[in-house]
Amino acid sequence: MEQPVKVEIEDLSHDGRGIARINGKVMFVSGALPGEKVMAQHVGGCKNFEEGVATKILQASEDRVPAKCRFYDVCNGCTMMHLSAEKQIEFKQNTLKQNLLKMAKIEPDNWLSPLTDSSWHYRRRARLSVRWVIAKDKVLVGFREKNGRYVADMDSCEILREPLDGLLKPLAKMIEKLRIRQHIAQIEASVADDDVALIVRHLKPISEDDEKIMLEFAEKHNVRLYSQSKGPKTIFEMNKKGSRPLYFDMQDSGIRMQFLPSDFIQVNAGMNEKMIAQAMRLLDVQKEDVILDLFCGLGNFTLPLAKKVKRIIGIEGEKSLVERAQHNAKLNTIENVEFQVADLRKEHRDSEWFKQEYTKVLIDPPRSGAWEILPLIAQTKARTLLYVSCHPASLARDAGRLVHEFGFKMLDAGVMDMFPHTSHVESMALFVR
Repeated sequence: MEQPVKVEIEDLSHDGRGIARINGKVMFVSGALPGEKVMAQHVGGCKNFEEGVATKILQASEDRVPAKCRFYDVCNGCTMMHLSAEKQIEFKQNTLKQNLLKMAKIEPDNWLSPLTDSSWHYRRRARLSVRWVIAKDKVLVGFREKNGRYVADMDSCEILREPLDGLLKPLAKMIEKLRIRQHIAQIEASVADDDVALIVRHLKPISEDDEKIMLEFAEKHNVRLYSQSKGPKTIFEMNKKGSRPLYFDMQDSGIRMQFLPSDFIQVNAGMNEKMIAQAMRLLDVQKEDVILDLFCGLGNFTLPLAKKVKRIIGIEGEKSLVERAQHNAKLNTIENVEFQVADLRKEHRDSEWFKQEYTKVLIDPPRSGAWEILPLIAQTKARTLLYVSCHPASLARDAGRLVHEFGFKMLDAGVMDMFPHTSHVESMALFVR
């Protein structure tokens, strides 16, 4: 292995790694901050750049803080815990700004103050990797290591919501007892308001003896345990607790949202409440508004907005999510809402929901953005569009088209710290015409 080299960090990359230069070539250095001098161990790269890991901090940045997690050096669940909270959110706001300037050649009239919430034990949903290490005869449950090849050896987590963070070690010990321990691939975890649901993805059938061990674990730790042998349709609840639904309450809007353990829900409950409140403020919702909510999912924005407006229609591509959104509308006795299933990557000029007149549009697309649906949005009579984004590059690409091709103006934009201690950038932008 090559000897570590001394480098000086000039900036941060979009994924939170330090940027240095060595022999005229860029090196991305994990664990390093701008202004620091570090010893960097070379770990990979290509003809255009090198990759390294900071092994020793020779001159520390004043923005460096001790990582609260004792597994931070090996676990890839967090990548920016060594940077102060204030500088983390500043980095995210700058990432959004640079994407908009470079890709779209635009900047909002007003930069919103970043939305922040508690940065510890915030994560109520996670996909945990599982690996039986034969050499150690030990099962590991957690996030991947920073090199991505192995599962980090960890028994607690500072970002997983309680009580999930305390279940990592008991889960590993339980899986060690199973005959199929080497055939457990992952555990998908969701923390509801009064439940913890765990979906165990297994590649071989579960024997009666293994099922007994798993059910004893579920009983001891009071969790809902599900098995999944193949696709989503094979998810089966092993210890049915009267089939009571999982739920979380949105306090600000007085809405109870029921969901299945495989459903997408916003990871950070506190930030989700603040995000919805900001969306309502930016949209300036009025009693006579008729709103179109695209990529609506379970109705995370749709149902709170429905309480404030004349009518709202939510469109989502996944039929099962629409069915649960409809169920949640009935559960909360909300009648001025309609949900439809539609693939928003396709043409919808002839769809009945598109032919209606809207005053405002809200979109919350996946990481790939909303490129295909933008022309349709432009054809509505809505003069206000709120774009909620989980990827600044796709937002910038779409924003450029909205402004330069469809005549919108970006009034406001800002970031939301949905995933503290990571480089993930969630943002919101308001467009008008």
